[in-house]
Amino acid sequence: MIVNTYRMQQQVNAMLANQMQQQQRAMTLSTSATPFGCCNFFDRCTDELLSLHFAGGLPLLDWIGFTVGTECVKTFEYITFVRPTQSEGANTAGHLSDPCATPNGWEFGTAKMTIEDFGRYGRLGPTRNIMQPMKYCMTDPRKRLDGSDVTDEREWDMRFTMETIIQDLSKDLIVGNASTAGKMNGLENIVKTGYASPMLDSWAVDWNGNTMAGGAGITVNGAAIGATFDFIDVLEAIVRRIKARIGWSPLLNTQQMNLGDLILLMPTHTAECLLDFYTCWSVCNSTEDLTVMLNLPEARAFRRQIMGGLYGYGQITIDGIPIPIMGYDWELVKSATLSDIYLLTGGVGSVKLWYGEHLSAATAATTFGNSGYFATDGGRVLGLWETENECYHLKEWIHPRIYTRAPWAQVRFQDVTCSTVLDPLSPDPESSFYPLTSFAPSVCP
Repeated sequence: MIVNTYRMQQQVNAMLANQMQQQQRAMTLSTSATPFGCCNFFDRCTDELLSLHFAGGLPLLDWIGFTVGTECVKTFEYITFVRPTQSEGANTAGHLSDPCATPNGWEFGTAKMTIEDFGRYGRLGPTRNIMQPMKYCMTDPRKRLDGSDVTDEREWDMRFTMETIIQDLSKDLIVGNASTAGKMNGLENIVKTGYASPMLDSWAVDWNGNTMAGGAGITVNGAAIGATFDFIDVLEAIVRRIKARIGWSPLLNTQQMNLGDLILLMPTHTAECLLDFYTCWSVCNSTEDLTVMLNLPEARAFRRQIMGGLYGYGQITIDGIPIPIMGYDWELVKSATLSDIYLLTGGVGSVKLWYGEHLSAATAATTFGNSGYFATDGGRVLGLWETENECYHLKEWIHPRIYTRAPWAQVRFQDVTCSTVLDPLSPDPESSFYPLTSFAPSVCP
């Protein structure tokens, strides 16, 4: 028998490589802390297990709306203008002096915007031991707030795995860039200029690190404005321009704007700066020394009136339109003093302009459930428990995206200075302004 030694060596190398891959894929027990079994991390004499981390929902995504999407590509065609036919760069006449003359015609223009694909976000939970005691000792209960026992380690891991995915989404709702594989576009890559037609462009305001009183170097879509204009002046001018565009739109001009159709999105500490400035802009003689002006009785009374609002962070009124403030601290805090602020138009009456979509995990789990997949969080999240011998871990994925049909009705104010008594907080450990030593991982001994 003739042996092909080269081919045999290739087969041996492939077998060794496969064994190496199997070893790399083999599960290894995690040292991540857990309130179960023999991991004596949490003091069993404590009254309660409390949280200091910044958990929460996704208020921005709730405002946008989050539903199942079934199409990968969405294309929107816009009619940008309708006008008389041109002749040598001028409109042809619409009047007719001759009853036998043929009328002149008309022409129109179009622009297109395409939304493609979804993001892909996933996290892997710790590898756990299937065979382990439920409790550390006889006097070791773990109870929920309603008094019921927490008896399954998987509940702990599912909650933390999903919470980490929510952190990923919270960041990318602002800074996500779909040009990076697996990411979705966030506000920074949607509320922008550079669309196929300038008529689709958003309002991009570079505040150039000035306070809300304004100053040098401020630009609106690249064009400089006067240093005497303050934040409310510019906001008011843009709101009026958006209202004009809405009035020109056959789809929108018959709608009545509802409370919450327009919102201001900003960090929570910046909301305080805006309410202070808006108070003095409204009732004070000057906005130069807010500390002094805000002590006036009429300023204090006005300031109390604009607190609260639809989302609890206050509201201001521009041209008779009440605009509630939504506090959002993920990725809008750019430094201890600089923040970004968005004016978002979510809809006009019954016409929706912002959309959030996700692929259906429920459909995938139904189709491949016999492989161990399951859906959670209302069909938004796909999960999988993987096992190997006596070990298991959890994988979870979500496929989201957001988009707007009206980028021209959205505004971004970039690098607005807001100084407060204390540095701002962020729920993101990377930019929370807490010392890094506050974020040491908790592991079992």
